[in-house]
Amino acid sequence: MHAQKVRIFWLGPGVNIQRSPLNGRNFEYFGEDPFLASRFTVAYINGVQSQGVSATVKHFMANNSEFDRHNTDSIIDERTMREIYLPTFEAAVKEAHVGAIMNSYNLVNGSHATQNNWMNNQVAKKEWGFDGIIMSDWTSTYDTAGAANGGLDLEMPSARFLNKEKLLPLIKEGKFRKVLLTTKFAEYYE
Repeated sequence: MHAQKVRIFWLGPGVNIQRSPLNGRNFEYFGEDPFLASRFTVAYINGVQSQGVSATVKHFMANNSEFDRHNTDSIIDERTMREIYLPTFEAAVKEAHVGAIMNSYNLVNGSHATQNNWMNNQVAKKEWGFDGIIMSDWTSTYDTAGAANGGLDLEMPSARFLNKEKLLPLIKEGKFRKVLLTTKFAEYYE
């Protein structure tokens, strides 16, 4: 199943790794072991998507705090990301072919998840071959150019930043390529 063929999204599973007992979202997550969380995640997504509904794996990634979540910056070296934080998301994409990824609110290494080119474009889309939708969590989009160029496909719950009035000037100024816009949205609006 691929996101392009589906119009209904289930906002789960939450698969961020439990790193702090104080994280208010831990009740959603599958634990602190990346291997076990990956196995739960793949089974969950396969079950949801077998019913014609696209699963949305979330919160991509390193969502370790509810307190000041729009401003918290998770500083994580690449080895730690690849060994602890990314394996569950990678399994969701490569094994279960999840239809959507939901970004988290926080920053990761200085860049909001919704604007994080390395996470969204380089890792999820290019390295893993993710061809679904990367969406924001509710009100976690902060900048039009950053989000559009950083790999965000869908802003939730509304298009406060990713809208015609804000994207067209960026295209005209050469800050966002029209071909990227066409690639991002064409298959969803055929």
